[in-house]
Amino acid sequence: MLLNKSLLPSLTHCSLLLSSLIFGLTISHNIPTLAAEKEMDKNQEELLGQTVTKNGLANGTYLYGTSRKPDEIGQHYMVFTVHQGEIQGAVYMPRSDFSCFTGTFEDNQMKMSIIDPYDGTRYNYAINLQIPTTASTNGQWAEMGLQGYHRINTISQNDQKILDTCS
Repeated sequence: MLLNKSLLPSLTHCSLLLSSLIFGLTISHNIPTLAAEKEMDKNQEELLGQTVTKNGLANGTYLYGTSRKPDEIGQHYMVFTVHQGEIQGAVYMPRSDFSCFTGTFEDNQMKMSIIDPYDGTRYNYAINLQIPTTASTNGQWAEMGLQGYHRINTISQNDQKILDTCS
């Protein structure tokens, strides 16, 4: 989402937070992929593309952040659940408001509709999935990730409360 000068005066407090989150997502979204990912064999890419489009992340609860550490001031986080390819969750910055979102996995992306908590306006956004280029040691494909984000394995009580509010 690009903000231009004509939109800035009409932004509310929440809209500024939401804009900050989306702007942060946009910056993270534009991080270049690794050269190794670009050199992936075309057949592997087609096979993985089909798998990602159909499955996305496995069913479960996830926490991703622009930082590897949870609850860092000034960082963006996403907590969400995946159930049969449907996503429900929230984007937030610690000690600030949060915005709920819903989404799906399509075209090697996590497509989201982020909801402004004050006026209900929906903002569409997509994050590229990081597709693993190698199999893990057990012969299975490594877990997919979100480009520009780090998976955080511990979900706090606060993360769970935010998630429960958005469910």
